[in-house]
Amino acid sequence: MNLLDTAFPSYLAKQAEIDAAWDLCEKRLAGLPSPLDTLATRFLHAIAEGTPSHRSYFSGPLAPPLLYMPLWLADRLASEGALPARAQASIVPILAATMQGYFYVRIQDDLLDDPARADPELLLLGNACFAGMALAYTEALGPRAPAFFQAFDRAIAAFSRLTLAELRVVRGEGPYAEALFEEHAGKVAFARVPLLAIAALADALHLEASITTLVDRLGVTYGLANDVLGWPRDLRAGHRTHLLAQAHLSRADLDHLATLADEHARAEAHEALAERLRVTLYEGMLLHRTIERAIAEQARAAEDARKLGLHGFDVYTADRLAWLGALDREILAMSMKRALGARSR
Repeated sequence: MNLLDTAFPSYLAKQAEIDAAWDLCEKRLAGLPSPLDTLATRFLHAIAEGTPSHRSYFSGPLAPPLLYMPLWLADRLASEGALPARAQASIVPILAATMQGYFYVRIQDDLLDDPARADPELLLLGNACFAGMALAYTEALGPRAPAFFQAFDRAIAAFSRLTLAELRVVRGEGPYAEALFEEHAGKVAFARVPLLAIAALADALHLEASITTLVDRLGVTYGLANDVLGWPRDLRAGHRTHLLAQAHLSRADLDHLATLADEHARAEAHEALAERLRVTLYEGMLLHRTIERAIAEQARAAEDARKLGLHGFDVYTADRLAWLGALDREILAMSMKRALGARSR
């Protein structure tokens, strides 16, 4: 197992709380009426994605600190005496609610990203997850729930609006400017929600603006890295992401593939297009430059987290930067291999 596969030590330090949240979440899903319970089992198996357990979904090296940032914020608020012991009992239920919310988001994303491969029945499980999330937040926050749900509404609106805006651009043919990519990165706005719930526990919803700044920055750094890792999938789905637009992929290229009825001809044309893109991505060093920028944005996110008092974020950032560095070395090695191969031909 190499660095790219290894769980971050900063995540493992909070594993007890994450496991407790999984216990609550799994109990909720197992208690759903049939056939929703079997849908839930199918979904959990799918998100395991080749790992021994679905419980690695939020804790693997590819996963942003979606459940960890709320814990780091809780640590800060508790150290300041702003989070009394009785309120701390709500932290794990908040994490379990958040898990259900992320399942709802994941189900939607899968259907929007690649309808041909998605399971539309899971939309109905998503309804149950959204309801379970809302109920769990309400129970965990008690009288503080109304103020929280106002901020929740803003986060959901931002997530929905920006997800739609990005989808229309990657399926379109117009220019994809840097500023537009950064705006679309704000589609990760649901990541605000558990942080807002912890803030609400401490009557600290005045932190919403700082939370939004941090989450938006994380959206940029993870968006950059995910475009690098996922470009073959994006090409297959016909998505002209910001990275692929920089690599000179055009809508005409994708439309041409769609016109090819013969499966063999389409596969050959797809591979020829992918190879054309690889020249820019690897030999042209576009992947390397994109990871360099992801590293810079991760460092900026760490600054935002310090302003918010998330002390655990620094250790996580060291883990994440080491991971990005390892990924960059793999990319550079492949770039060199391809360049040498081209010279020998």
